[in-house]
Amino acid sequence: MKLAFLGPAPPLRGGIVTYYGLLARALAARGHDVFWASFRRQYPGFLFPGSAQEGETAAWLDHPNRPRFVPWSPLSWWRTCRDLEQAAPQAVVIKYWLPFFAPGFWAVTWLLRRRTRVRVIYLLDNVIAHEKYPLANFLTRGALRQGHGFIAQSAQVRRDLETVLPGLDPRRVVEAPHPVYDFGVPGRPRPTRAEARARLDLPPDARLVLFFGFIKPYKGVLHLLDAAPLLKQRYGDGVRVLVVGDVYGDKQPYLDRIAQGGAADIVRLVDGFVPDELVESYFVAADLVVLPYVSATQSGIVQIAYNYDRPVVTTNVGGLPEVVADGETGFLVEPGDAAALAGAIARFFDEGRAEAFGAAVAVEKRKYSWERMAAAIEELAAQ
Repeated sequence: MKLAFLGPAPPLRGGIVTYYGLLARALAARGHDVFWASFRRQYPGFLFPGSAQEGETAAWLDHPNRPRFVPWSPLSWWRTCRDLEQAAPQAVVIKYWLPFFAPGFWAVTWLLRRRTRVRVIYLLDNVIAHEKYPLANFLTRGALRQGHGFIAQSAQVRRDLETVLPGLDPRRVVEAPHPVYDFGVPGRPRPTRAEARARLDLPPDARLVLFFGFIKPYKGVLHLLDAAPLLKQRYGDGVRVLVVGDVYGDKQPYLDRIAQGGAADIVRLVDGFVPDELVESYFVAADLVVLPYVSATQSGIVQIAYNYDRPVVTTNVGGLPEVVADGETGFLVEPGDAAALAGAIARFFDEGRAEAFGAAVAVEKRKYSWERMAAAIEELAAQ
């Protein structure tokens, strides 16, 4: 079967790029041809206050065929549709995560549906935006109405989809969880914990807590920084809190919170994009991944943590309880509660849960395979 993607690809960087690349690999392994109608640009500068949109991330992935799509350029939408029409796939797969992309997706899929017999499959990270966007619900509904089939990556996402598209035929929706991310370079052995910590200049024996990902207000990083002084009171110099990722917007509130909390010596803020080869080192070096989200539908960071057998402390919001089993693969706390967050982290270390949680994660992650996602695409493409 010939399939197409409409989404970002190298040299653009980020988790979405890596997702598409790993999915392409899984589909190719099952005998499918993949055509990639990729983005030429992803965000205008005012929507991307991070360090840079291009880099060496996922450089080992196959590069796309046609980098044409620009989210704010109607001419590029027409050209992208023409490219897809010429490629003649059986289905085009579009990963949906922000209303900002909805007008372009809406236009391309509307044209495809009227000019071809190509099936449109939306792969849904979230349907309801984490942050406010003008006309978000209208744009999302318009784009998704063009879909023939949908892959919801959690039960929460499916419920949100049914709210946006009431009366949707359930046969058009498949639930398939977000697969695990492996950021290792093929053919290169994974570093040991000691090697990863040495590479990152981290204490070899400290209790190491990691937040990873774009740093946005809804991710609750300030609550983790508020928890850091409580961890220092308990463990002194024997704990480290790493906050790693591009800061969206003003960095100063995070620096102020670190300075005012009295725990600056145990907190490291790494502001900027992390190359793939270092992503692996951070997760291997960590004992525990902490995601203190205030709101969320799901998080691909959980799947990165699971790939490296790392337990997760996160909040009881959205679809996160679907993937983090409280007391088995991590702990769940209520959002916005720094004391509860610190308590869960301390419980993990004090009760010696690393081995048991790590073993449970190793079993749990088998559910999150790329083969399962590829099979969901095959099912919808064949309808």
